[in-house]
Amino acid sequence: MRPKRSKWPYVAAGSAIILLLALLGLGVAFPRLTYKGVPLDILLTFIQDPIARQAYFDGDKTGLHDRLNQLDIEEQIKAFYRPQFQDEAALDLHIHQLLYDNTGYIGTAYRLGEQGQLVPISNLPQDFAQWFDLARQLNLFTSHNFQDGVLYVTTPEGTSAPYLTMAQLYSTSDMQKWIAAKKGT
Repeated sequence: MRPKRSKWPYVAAGSAIILLLALLGLGVAFPRLTYKGVPLDILLTFIQDPIARQAYFDGDKTGLHDRLNQLDIEEQIKAFYRPQFQDEAALDLHIHQLLYDNTGYIGTAYRLGEQGQLVPISNLPQDFAQWFDLARQLNLFTSHNFQDGVLYVTTPEGTSAPYLTMAQLYSTSDMQKWIAAKKGT
């Protein structure tokens, strides 16, 4: 009569293979995973920053928003979602809704509408969306916000300037020509 073999080595090996496959799948999916709409790699940036964490747990919505801007979190989230949006204004609203849902902060360009949905304040200049999209394509400006009723645009280096001043320096027609010339080369 043969001695009875233990099944535990087979169970352990099978479990190890399943765990390895699960970790491999998670590693492949990680860049696309989100928690409450925020990509996990961006969430980890927030979690690792003691100033942002402290502002969040203290309920300091403005301090948290300012720190997230310093960490370039909003722009990183926009870059994540940009392929899903054709319209920069719709993208901006989506990102601000995510930020509001997760932090309670209401951006200065928005007001709280019914059922917790943000609504854009209609004091954006009519041609701003087109102008800003062109400026973003040329990497002249990466974000915008309102401060004391004035619309500011921010360069990739973090310098802010009033939109009306920058719109005089960089006209929509000039930027369209620059983009066309850029595509032609």
